Amino acid sequence: MAIKELVKYKRRVGVVEADVSANCIEHGIRGRLKHSDIEKMIAEYDDDDLQARVKGKFHHLIGLVFKNFNRKIHVIKPFKITKEDFIVIEALDPHPRNPDALLWLAIDRKGTKFIIDEVYSKMKTSELAAYALKREDKYRIECRMADPSAFNKDQHLEDDRPLAARLYDEYGLNYIKGTKNRSGADRRIRDALDYEKVGEEVLLAPELYVFNTCERTIWELEHYQWDDWRGKAAERKAPMEKPMDKDDHMIENLGRILLREFSFVERETLSRSAEAEVKTEKDFDPFD
Repeated sequence: MAIKELVKYKRRVGVVEADVSANCIEHGIRGRLKHSDIEKMIAEYDDDDLQARVKGKFHHLIGLVFKNFNRKIHVIKPFKITKEDFIVIEALDPHPRNPDALLWLAIDRKGTKFIIDEVYSKMKTSELAAYALKREDKYRIECRMADPSAFNKDQHLEDDRPLAARLYDEYGLNYIKGTKNRSGADRRIRDALDYEKVGEEVLLAPELYVFNTCERTIWELEHYQWDDWRGKAAERKAPMEKPMDKDDHMIENLGRILLREFSFVERETLSRSAEAEVKTEKDFDPFD
């Protein structure tokens, strides 16, 4: 058959994800199984089967740490983050060789959290500070956190001050030391992503959402995997209980923020002393 004739027969494939509830008489569309029977089936599945057979996820997703991350649920269009209605927490994960990672997370009055901004780039200290200061004008940043490595002295530099000290001394950016509790942080992220959906109806909304402009964060959430044994060792040993230490810079930032359990606080109003300082001559009463 000639190549020109083959061109006519291009294969077109559509992909549909469906969970087991789609085949439920009560909750699905044209379903055939009783809900009680589905629950009995689910009780027999292990965790990997739950993802592939119950939640309709592709098999290559089985090794992921955040299997409950769903673009259709968690990724949303950006909206205005006002200083009155949101507090913002900033997190920094610096690296000597890999790109530096900055993440901004907003929290509203209800405690719902939104990953609203990110920077992932190889930066000089001055560039890093410029990104942070620019967001200070844009958001009401209540706290800044950094990886513990930002507080270590670099003996290879003439100015051996830790990065956190230089950011504070030279740019007025005050970072507190974040945690290295990776297992606790990953569990907290999974909890924040958790949601409950039956058919097309979301019964329990997640605590955490991501703006679709935060492409690096979304990529990490979709690719962060459990580490595992290689070769024959995989047959003899139980699965590892830790994720791979790669492609996790925004995830580290996110986990550190969530573990601190920040809550929304109302924007501070001017105190009486501050009000006195901004009085104009017209407002001044010599007999006051």
